[in-house]
Amino acid sequence: MGWKDIVPLIQRLDILSTEENELVQIRNVSHELKCIGRGTDAAVFVHPEYPLYAFKVYAKGKTQKQENEEAAYEKLGDNAYFPTFHGSGEGFIIMSYEQGINLYDCLAKGIKIPEKVVDDVERAIEYARGAGLNPRDIHLKNILLQGDKVKLIDISEYVNPGNDGRWEHLKEAYRLYYPLIASRRVPIPLIEFIKKQYQKHKSAGFSVKKFGRVLMPLFFKQKKGKTSI
Repeated sequence: MGWKDIVPLIQRLDILSTEENELVQIRNVSHELKCIGRGTDAAVFVHPEYPLYAFKVYAKGKTQKQENEEAAYEKLGDNAYFPTFHGSGEGFIIMSYEQGINLYDCLAKGIKIPEKVVDDVERAIEYARGAGLNPRDIHLKNILLQGDKVKLIDISEYVNPGNDGRWEHLKEAYRLYYPLIASRRVPIPLIEFIKKQYQKHKSAGFSVKKFGRVLMPLFFKQKKGKTSI
C-alpha cells in the first residue's frame, strides 16, 4: 500500500481561498485526515497510516501555485534543506512529512531561536540559488526547527523573479531586536499586529531599525499589562 490509496480522500476535499488573502477555508474533510497547516493558497494534511507523507492540497483556482511548486521541487532534487517531493495529482502534491516547530510558534511559545538557524537558512538559500531558483517568501512559518537542523517549506514563490526582502528583514530584526526578547513568549495578537503593520509599511525604503523602534515597546508594555492589541 502506498500514498495513492488515500487519493480519494484528498479529492473529496474542498479548499477555498478568500478575496481578502486570509487563510484558506476547508470543507469535506475525512476524519482520517489531519490538517497540520493552512496558508492563503493551500492546506497540508497527513494520514496516520502514511506518517512519512504530507499532502499539500491547493485551493480552487490555484493551479499555477501548484505548477510553480512542482517545478521548484524538481530543480531542488534530494537535499538536506527542503522536503522531498514524492509526486502529485490534480490539485495536490505529496512531500515528505517534516516534523518540527516553525519560528512563528517558537516566538509564541518562548522557545529560543539559536543563531545557527540564521546560518542554516543562508545555506539553504545558497543551495536553492545554485539549483537555479530564486528563494523568496521566506518568513516565520516557512522555517522549521528540527532539533539542530532547519527545513524550509512552501517554495512555490521560488520560481518567480525579484526579491521581496522578507528574509533580509527577518535576519536584520533577529540581529537587532531578538536578543531583547529571546526565550520570552510573544503574544500571538502582537505577532499578528506586527505582521499587518509590516505588510502595510513595507516599501523600497523600509527600515527594520525604525520599524522595530516603534513596535518593540509594545512587547514590554504588554508584559507589564499596560496595553493590548
